[in-house]
Amino acid sequence: MDAAMDVLATLTPYLQTLSHYLAIATKHANPPNNVLGLILFVAYIAAAIYATTAISLSLWRGYTRISLPQTATGKDDHKRIQDVQRARKRHIKIYAFLASVSFASLTYHMGLFLVESYAAWVAGKIGVKTVSVEDAWKTADLQRVKGWVLESALFEGFARELVGDGPSAVWSMGAVVGGWFWGVWMVQKVNARGFSTKEMLPYILLTQTLPISLTITLFIIKLHLASPDLSNNPPSPPPPSSKPLSRKPTSLTLPTILLNISLLSLPSLRNTPYFLPLVLVIRIVLLSPWSRRVSLKDDQVVQSIAISGGFVMAQVFLLRKVSPGGVGELVRGVWNGGEAVRAMGVDALVGVAVHLVLGWGGGV
Repeated sequence: MDAAMDVLATLTPYLQTLSHYLAIATKHANPPNNVLGLILFVAYIAAAIYATTAISLSLWRGYTRISLPQTATGKDDHKRIQDVQRARKRHIKIYAFLASVSFASLTYHMGLFLVESYAAWVAGKIGVKTVSVEDAWKTADLQRVKGWVLESALFEGFARELVGDGPSAVWSMGAVVGGWFWGVWMVQKVNARGFSTKEMLPYILLTQTLPISLTITLFIIKLHLASPDLSNNPPSPPPPSSKPLSRKPTSLTLPTILLNISLLSLPSLRNTPYFLPLVLVIRIVLLSPWSRRVSLKDDQVVQSIAISGGFVMAQVFLLRKVSPGGVGELVRGVWNGGEAVRAMGVDALVGVAVHLVLGWGGGV
């Protein structure tokens, strides 16, 4: 007993210090002084801008290189390279167009989300139910904007809007699950092509800050630019990993089940303290295929797709139980929801378009 008391006495100052800093963090993580939330939201935007810019510049440099005349050993070889270049550039332009649509949609809906958030804050300040966006921005100044960003939970508000009602939750779940399997496909391609982790960091960062359609279109452009048939040299096999796995990789089905259970639980936890931690757990799970500790065998991918399909159907079934509108309301939900839901809905549609174009051909 004396030993336990001694240990407790030793730990007490540290526990008091930890409690002090937790109190400070809590004070600055909630309105009306939500500094940490503001930092997180701004960090997301800054990371997305950085990753998009870095990837775009890298792809542009690669595109200008394949646009230059290639050295060939003979007339037939030169013609082959020119034909390949024309085909690759045609596909690259298609994916660049889809990337532009995705980026424009995300920018538009995110901008509207911020504008509507400010208008709602102004309405609350003056004690009315709603204020038009035009009237709200007529009164905007530096002091008001500062008050808005500190008294609002922008990051959490965006996440809550995604599961604000049944149709929104279904669309959001479908978009996130689709992003999950696009991420798995990306990692498979990275492993096959032997891209380095450093080379892929901007793409990984972009998958964590924006919906998947922009990242996947830019990544497919990278695959086209890195295609071995753009040169006369035979493709070299990917370099072997310098860090062998110390244990057997985890089956892909396990993080898939965890992801789907988390997504299915989000709507019911929307107004609880567990909501935001669960959102962060989902972000971590989405990173797991990049860890090399998850098996990405084709049979496990097929199993995971089937499992995810079952969970999505369960979400649709729950919607039908609580909503008389049924499928019609689900279809309209992406347009009737908030700007966050519309952004995810457009992302899902662009992802489908990318899948169709990818199936059309291109050799990636």
